[in-house]
Amino acid sequence: MTARARRMLCFAVALVAAGTARALVPPVHAQAQQVLVPPAPLANVCEGDAHGLQQAIEQTLKPAANALDQWTMLVRSMSCDLSGSRDLGWRRVPLRAYESAIRYPLTWVETSSRNGRQRRMVRTYHSAAQLPSRIDFWIGGRIDEIRYDRRQRRLEARFSAHGTRTAGQDRPAACQATTLQFRQQHGLWLLSGVEPRC
Repeated sequence: MTARARRMLCFAVALVAAGTARALVPPVHAQAQQVLVPPAPLANVCEGDAHGLQQAIEQTLKPAANALDQWTMLVRSMSCDLSGSRDLGWRRVPLRAYESAIRYPLTWVETSSRNGRQRRMVRTYHSAAQLPSRIDFWIGGRIDEIRYDRRQRRLEARFSAHGTRTAGQDRPAACQATTLQFRQQHGLWLLSGVEPRC
C-alpha cells in the first residue's frame, strides 16, 4: 500500500470515528437533568393558568413527563387552599396531612448553617409508621424552578419565601425555600422527597 493510500485510509477511519462519536452524544433535549424557570404569569400555581404551566413543562423538558395534569393538581393542593385556587402565602404544612400522596421511601433533607459551614442531613422513611408524629415544612404558591430528571423519572418543584406574604407569625427567620420531589407510582405522581432550606 502506498503512503498516499495509507493516508486516505487513515482519513476515512477518522471520519467514521468522528461520525460515530457524534451519534453517541445525546442531543441537548435528552439531557438527564433539565430545568424550567416558569415565567411570572405561570409561576403562581394557585392563581395562574394550570394548562399553560403544563404546556411550558412539556415544551421545555424533553421527553415530556406524562400525567402532568395530575402532578399540577397535587402541587396545587399542597401549596394552595383546598380548592387549589388561592395562594395562601408562605405557610407551615404538616406532612401527615398528605399521607395518602407519599411515595416511600421518602427522603427528608435538612440543610443547616453553623459557623459559616453548611451541613446536610438526610433521613429516609420507608413507611408511614416511621414518620415522626409531627413533621412539617414551609411552602407558598409560587414556584421558582421545576427540575426534571429523565433517568430517575423525578420532578422537583422549588418554592421560595421571597416575595410572598407570610401566613402566621411563627415563620423561622432563616426559612427561605422548600424543594418538593415527586416520583411516579402506578402512573401517579407522589411526593418522594422534601428539602426545606431553614
